[in-house]
Amino acid sequence: MNNRKLGLLLIFTLLFTLILSACGSGGGEDGQTASEANAAETSAKETEHKSDQVTAKEGNKDPVKLIFMAPWSKEQVQARILEGTKDKFPNIDIEATGKFANKEEFDELFAQGVVPDIVLTTDGFDILKEKDMLLPLDDLLKERNFDFSKIRPGIMDALRARDPEGQGRLLGIPVEDVAVALHYNKTIFDKFGASYPTDGMTWDEVVELAAKVTGERDGIKYRGLATNFMSQAMTQLSANGTDPATGEPQFSKNPAFGRFLELAKRIADIPGNWEPDISYDFTKGEVAMSLGLIANTIPYYPEELDYEVVSFPAWSDLPGVGPSTLPLTIAISKQSKHIDEALDVLEYLLTDEQQIRMTRKDVPSVSGDQSILEQFAADVLKRDMNVKGIYSLQQAKPAIYSPYGPDILLYGTNYVGSQVGPFLKSGDDAQSFLRKMDEEYAATVKEMKNKN
Repeated sequence: MNNRKLGLLLIFTLLFTLILSACGSGGGEDGQTASEANAAETSAKETEHKSDQVTAKEGNKDPVKLIFMAPWSKEQVQARILEGTKDKFPNIDIEATGKFANKEEFDELFAQGVVPDIVLTTDGFDILKEKDMLLPLDDLLKERNFDFSKIRPGIMDALRARDPEGQGRLLGIPVEDVAVALHYNKTIFDKFGASYPTDGMTWDEVVELAAKVTGERDGIKYRGLATNFMSQAMTQLSANGTDPATGEPQFSKNPAFGRFLELAKRIADIPGNWEPDISYDFTKGEVAMSLGLIANTIPYYPEELDYEVVSFPAWSDLPGVGPSTLPLTIAISKQSKHIDEALDVLEYLLTDEQQIRMTRKDVPSVSGDQSILEQFAADVLKRDMNVKGIYSLQQAKPAIYSPYGPDILLYGTNYVGSQVGPFLKSGDDAQSFLRKMDEEYAATVKEMKNKN
């Protein structure tokens, strides 16, 4: 091969090599391969996407104010709500109105251009329906995979029974239980040489025991059993005060109401136990047994009061069945512009973390976890307490909802409870008094119908 042909061959070889090199490099300026360049481009796009997500997330953390309609003080809101949620949601500010959720207070707020985002429903959900604020929560919570089973059995039934439209919807989140118990003074029982009450007692047994610790010792009159909170015995019977369809009062027609008034009369008829307009005060050490809430009582009784608690008495034909109490419930207004944030807060209130924090102070938990329930007031009680006994009963089946009432609530209206005193003073037999209740409440129903 001559020199000219060899030179041409070398030139063609060099050009071919350069072409292959160019094809392999993919034209990248930094010498990357095509796959490397594509990977780098994909990574850059993912990084940009993640950056956009972070920016969007941070955008959701703009300051949000939730107007909370509740008759609580700033201190109560701080202890019950803010202490746990403020760290969790620093962008959310909760401003309490200090007002009950009733028609007058709503009208006042609306006149000021204020629309509550969340509402403590002490009187049920009827007022929210009237104000077009009802927001069913079932689907919203299911989307968040909320575990409804974490709530103590009976509580959800009581809430769903309060749906004004009778559909059994969940219209609020329970945040604080209304737990009741039988409180007793050990010192008084010792004075009379009587055995202490025990968990699982029936009303008959409690009335019999009350007679044994009623009387005078060392110049002091001791009452065996206070008649406060008697209406909770009525809720154990799951009875309706009115026909849900017609509003016709059922007091004289439903035997449950007669049983209830007869029980109140038996307690009042214990010699020395009851007098007209008497004021029972368990904290003064002159009442042997008292029915009542465990919140705001047990942790704050005087240190010198030697007391204990047992389960609420049960009817003899309903052993192990306690009152059907409506928990303190927070609803979210469908008119709120911050529904997601409100759900964040309320859902957090039901976490084990928050329920433990609250109940260890003095707020009865709505948890179904017995180990959480038994921590009630652990941070403030200075003595051991039979908290386990308080929660040893199952809640009664709630009465069927009637738009005409009457409600039997510890926080809110309680027509039946308000009639115990007048009945005892009247001297009437139970059935005669119940007929009077029918007549009186029929007028209330008529007013309700006229308003609608």
